[in-house]
Amino acid sequence: MKNAAAMINEAAVALVTLLKGLIVAAVFAGILFNLPGGWGNPIGGIVDLVNAFMGGGLGGLLALLVFASFIK
Repeated sequence: MKNAAAMINEAAVALVTLLKGLIVAAVFAGILFNLPGGWGNPIGGIVDLVNAFMGGGLGGLLALLVFASFIK
């Protein structure tokens, strides 16, 4: 029974890790490339990213926390 629970736990961790990686890749692709569906603008995405940090406030703090969490 312990072995089955460990296998399920490992599969769940692997699935969550894969989903997190795909989300991060999609966000960066949306910033850097012009993607179909109207989301993603290479220059506008980078400018907005820099303005989020430079503008300060709550948005800048949240953006900084998100990118700091990707460093791990």
